Amino acid sequence: MKKLTDKQKSRFWEQRRNVNFQQSRRLEGIEIPLVTLTADEALARLDELRRHYER
Repeated sequence: MKKLTDKQKSRFWEQRRNVNFQQSRRLEGIEIPLVTLTADEALARLDELRRHYER
C-alpha cells in the first residue's frame, strides 16, 4: 500500500471530519444535507459571497 501525500492526507481528514460531524448531528436528531465541494468550487463560492457582502 502506498503512503498518502500530505495533500491526500488533508483531503481524507476533511472528508472524515465532515462525515463525523454529520453522524454526530444525526445522533442529536438534526438532519443536515452533506455539502461536498471541491477546493475550486469552495473558492468560487467564497468569491461570490464576498462580492455580495462587501458592497
